[in-house]
Amino acid sequence: MLKQENQAVLRQDVYATAFCQFPGTDPMAIHEVVRGELGEPNLAVFPQLPDRGVGADAVGRSATMLAELGFDLQPHGWRVGTPDGIDARRARSILRSDENLLADVLGAESKPAQRLKLSVLGPWTLAASLYLANGERVISDHGARRDIIESYAHGISEHLQRLARITSLRDFTLQLDEPLFGAVLDGTVSTASGYRTLRSIPRAEVRSSYAQFLEVLSGQDPYRQFTSLLNLPTGDERWIERVEILHQAGADTLVIDPEGMTNAKWERIAGLVEGGGRVFLQALAPGARAPGVVQAVKTILRPWRQLGLGLEQLGALTLMPRGDFSTCTSTQAIGTLQHLASYAQALEQTRVDA
Repeated sequence: MLKQENQAVLRQDVYATAFCQFPGTDPMAIHEVVRGELGEPNLAVFPQLPDRGVGADAVGRSATMLAELGFDLQPHGWRVGTPDGIDARRARSILRSDENLLADVLGAESKPAQRLKLSVLGPWTLAASLYLANGERVISDHGARRDIIESYAHGISEHLQRLARITSLRDFTLQLDEPLFGAVLDGTVSTASGYRTLRSIPRAEVRSSYAQFLEVLSGQDPYRQFTSLLNLPTGDERWIERVEILHQAGADTLVIDPEGMTNAKWERIAGLVEGGGRVFLQALAPGARAPGVVQAVKTILRPWRQLGLGLEQLGALTLMPRGDFSTCTSTQAIGTLQHLASYAQALEQTRVDA
């Protein structure tokens, strides 16, 4: 019975979603925007408000997910392997408050929501952003980076299980932001002193650790669906190589920005879709002049058709803004989401009519 219910919430149509970062310090106001513009059939997000300060930043927020590990804030950044400092306690308090508020918001809805998109730093970007007690970055020590990534996987899993327990949610999409993934592989992450760079991490280790990380996240309760969404800088010249490593580790869903795509990158995307993967396409910059529905659909479909992908495969496509809303007004965010939802609806009708 649970398996049948699980299958029922899987989505195969075109819909809209967003990045999770929003402006301001009032999470309830953002929830009103999110629930109003990204309700079913679209994919609502778990808002993050970096403007709330220390502990609400991307590194601090993600560090709260480390299972059974304390951390604190030092002048050079967040340090792990220490009892929680006041800033760590504040970060945990913000996260718990956000979880409880989400439960209240969803509980007040007449039709309980089952799907949600969340965002954290990817494991290698987090490991490159955290520091050890000796002041060096976590990725400088093999044992430390292994333990941190393992702890992170279990901590995120506990976070998702907690949300499933206190809400109606059963289907999670977790966006893993990896802006430092290429630097980790290429050995261009600077040391704490800034006078040199750390050695590159072997591809085999990165691939293996990511596979184990994703296995922990996806191997949970049978009533819960889980999708890992990888967000790499599309403009990276070695983007295809990065994607191959992640694909071999089990990742098949990517965020892409068409402005950073070359023919070779689009070909890789075609292979991903044909293999059953999904694409989250950044289709409209927040606050920018939005094209009409007909023009937007033509622009989105152009590379799709050039790659030989069929209209019936549009179910692999999700639309997102080109960037988050952290520097936007509420009006700009609402307008962007409304346009994306209308584009997604038109694409879905195109898919159904194909």
